[in-house]
Amino acid sequence: MGFTLWGMLLSIQSNGQEGQEPDRGEIRDTEFIIRKDRVLSLPRQSRVFEKSPTLPPVAASTNYSYQVKDFFVPLDPVVLETQPYQKPFPLPAYDQTLGSAKLGFGNYSSPLIRLDIHNLPDPDKSYGLHLRHQGFYTGPVDGENSAEDHTEIGLSGSLYKDVVEIYGNLDFQRDMYHFYGYTADPEIAIPSDSIKQVFNTIKTVVGIKRIDRSEPFDYGASLSLRLFNDRYEARESEALVKVRALFRANENLIGGINSQLAFTSPTDVKYEAINRNYFKLHPYAQYNKDGFHVEIGANVIHENDIVPNKLKEFYVFPSVFLSYHVMPSIGLYAEYKGDVIRNTYYDFVRENPFLGPSDQLRNTVQNYRIDAGISGKANDEANYKAGLRYGDYTNMHFFGNNATDSTRFQLIYDNNTRVMEYHAALDYKFDQYYQLQASAHYFQYTLDEINTAWHRPEWELHLNNTFTPDEQWTLHANLNALGGIQAINLAADSQRKLDPILDLHLSVDYAITERFSAFLQGNNLLNQSYERFNYYPVRSIQVIGGIGFKF
Repeated sequence: MGFTLWGMLLSIQSNGQEGQEPDRGEIRDTEFIIRKDRVLSLPRQSRVFEKSPTLPPVAASTNYSYQVKDFFVPLDPVVLETQPYQKPFPLPAYDQTLGSAKLGFGNYSSPLIRLDIHNLPDPDKSYGLHLRHQGFYTGPVDGENSAEDHTEIGLSGSLYKDVVEIYGNLDFQRDMYHFYGYTADPEIAIPSDSIKQVFNTIKTVVGIKRIDRSEPFDYGASLSLRLFNDRYEARESEALVKVRALFRANENLIGGINSQLAFTSPTDVKYEAINRNYFKLHPYAQYNKDGFHVEIGANVIHENDIVPNKLKEFYVFPSVFLSYHVMPSIGLYAEYKGDVIRNTYYDFVRENPFLGPSDQLRNTVQNYRIDAGISGKANDEANYKAGLRYGDYTNMHFFGNNATDSTRFQLIYDNNTRVMEYHAALDYKFDQYYQLQASAHYFQYTLDEINTAWHRPEWELHLNNTFTPDEQWTLHANLNALGGIQAINLAADSQRKLDPILDLHLSVDYAITERFSAFLQGNNLLNQSYERFNYYPVRSIQVIGGIGFKF
């Protein structure tokens, strides 16, 4: 049996050497021989059956005790002063300045001075100073006899509390003109001081208003005082109180009320210390939803003017406005409103500075006015509006050369005037480079006691263009045109139609640095000797240049 196993092993080894060496891990066919005649035997060992004796317990003869002692060290506690880490967050380098100034000069001996000072941004308060003077010390007729100048000084300030702003203004205005509406004669010298007119106005306003105008409840109130006089006998004082309140019920419904109370006391050649009181209350409600807007209200007015054609002192006029956007680019609107338009002597002379004494001051009663048209937006760049207005008025005012001095004007009233007005407006903006504002108006008057709308234009056109090609250049090109003005001379009982007015204005501003700039502006560049008021030609081409700086 042993020889057989040994022979097989030799045979396997020989075959492996003759053939190729098999791959590692390969399982090959093998024969195993088990021998049953082999016996394993172990020698006999003795056993121990006795247990080990138990050892006696150990008795402790000594008691161990431990004494713990406190070792106090008299040291003061360490005090750590901790502070929050202040990470620096520098403010952006904005161009914050205390003010700006502009100095210029041009032909017609025309200096220009402007100064604006204000405090740096402050969350609690703001204040400022405004000063402006511009003069034209020679003019189109007899040199200094047609000179004019304008001076403005204003102080303003505001205090910002938790939810309200308390504000106030104090302003002084001085405007000097000459009554140069005469035919110049080289052989007749007219002293400049004998035809000078000077208007002095002091105004102050104190008010309060809510800072966040988006809150459900909004309010505001103000008190204004004004003192006005001219170089002759005209005087006028005024106290005006305005109060408004608004409540937003929800995002669609708004209600409010506006009120106005005025006490005016004028004095002139033909009247003295008249008390003209005026009170107006305007409650209203607005509703807006899905492009639909409606406002319904009323004008409740009481005024105490005593005029020949007056029927009542208390008026209640409805006020309704509707608009609907058919689509985002097209909307329709309509309005109906009655009112009493308050007129003061100060308002009249700002419209016509060559006004002389008049018989009476009257408010204009707007019995009703209807306005309807379309409005919308095109290409997100242009806003437009076009419509038709028709109104009925009592005591609308006009101007005519005075019956005793044709170089001055007097007020002319019409008992009942109906006005048809066609109007259109366009506002176009192309990025930050160009903006156009244009408007056109055409008027048709139907009169009662007079036959012509004296010194009111039949049509108006206004074009204002602003170009900003880069950060350094700003250009303005404006055109104002009026036509169809009829004038009456009550002293000579004569009438004439004034030539159309076409006034082109250009101005250029160039920023030399962040602080310094230069400007050049020209007026009446078409060199027209037009007359806005009868016998008063304006200055021809006039150019002013200068510098501006910030500090």
